[in-house]
Amino acid sequence: MKIIDQRYLESGNRYSTQTCLLSILELDAVSEEATEKLQERLYAALPGLARLRGLVGKRADAVPPVVELVQQTALELRRLALNEVTVGFVDVVPRMQGRYRMVLPYSAKSAAAPALKMATQLVNAMLAGRSFNVKAGLARLRALADRRSKPRGSLMQTARTILMSVIPKQPLAMLLPAHRLG
Repeated sequence: MKIIDQRYLESGNRYSTQTCLLSILELDAVSEEATEKLQERLYAALPGLARLRGLVGKRADAVPPVVELVQQTALELRRLALNEVTVGFVDVVPRMQGRYRMVLPYSAKSAAAPALKMATQLVNAMLAGRSFNVKAGLARLRALADRRSKPRGSLMQTARTILMSVIPKQPLAMLLPAHRLG
């Protein structure tokens, strides 16, 4: 499973009145048994996922449950890391077997795509029977959102330094030779 395309949509788009992250997910076939085991492991790692059942709208019956689990996982990671609660939907991509459209409204743009990427990494790891450090991932999401939401003081210092190197300390007239002044 991998994210093959993403784009940010402004508010008032065709999917939502909010700003959204539109992602296209490519998925290999996952058996029903593997999906059930995945769901158990995800619910153990992220107990809040059980409450998200039904918060994700499904536009087509052909959307496999594992795709819904990926989106629910992304929503839960954002809720835990950023206290950001949204509702999204999933749909098939017409005429493209194994590709699904995910729409996630967001308020913190800096964490929307990283949360979905982390959700796909978590689901892939659990499908493969590997562990995933959820706490470290949540800490990265929080740090990413904090870093991007705070103004960068070093930019002001850089701008000040650039101006200091461009603006001469003496007036230009004092730098010209005396015979050129008059």
